[in-house]
Amino acid sequence: MTLIELMIAIMILAVGLGGLTNLLVIAMETDNRNSKDTSATLLAQMVVEQIGAQHPNSSAAISVTDCAGNAWNVATAGGASPSGAGANLITTSTAIGYGGIDQTQAYSNITANYAMKYVDCGGAGNTGVPTIYDVRWNVMTIDANYTRLVTASARPVNSSALGGIQFALPINLRAVSGP
Repeated sequence: MTLIELMIAIMILAVGLGGLTNLLVIAMETDNRNSKDTSATLLAQMVVEQIGAQHPNSSAAISVTDCAGNAWNVATAGGASPSGAGANLITTSTAIGYGGIDQTQAYSNITANYAMKYVDCGGAGNTGVPTIYDVRWNVMTIDANYTRLVTASARPVNSSALGGIQFALPINLRAVSGP
């Protein structure tokens, strides 16, 4: 009788540990996705800050190099309101992403130097799977001497770095900058 009770206890323990293992796997996948979202936010913030640090009537290009050694030029020239210069903005006031970057615009249709496919190497010592981020921005001149609106968006695009997830919501940041 004791042997049967022991076998039943081991079976219950195995089922419980199996469920706990699934919970740990889901937690690791969520942590990985959150890490990618944080990196996307930091990339969008970098673009907004780099452009915002320039004078509003400046058209200087800023150079950014990613982990793979790709040199990207970040255009800072603004365009007239309401469309600005660079990636298209969502202009439908009833749309969920109103005012943000339109991620449905084909990457090849974005004005040169207003988008990049930034490569972020994976993990400590760059031993993991690199993540590629689709980073886009728009610069709108509000007043040529004083202010402009900078909108930047970033999202990871390679599903292998996301644990097989095919789509990640974009991060959109907006800032008004001036001298």
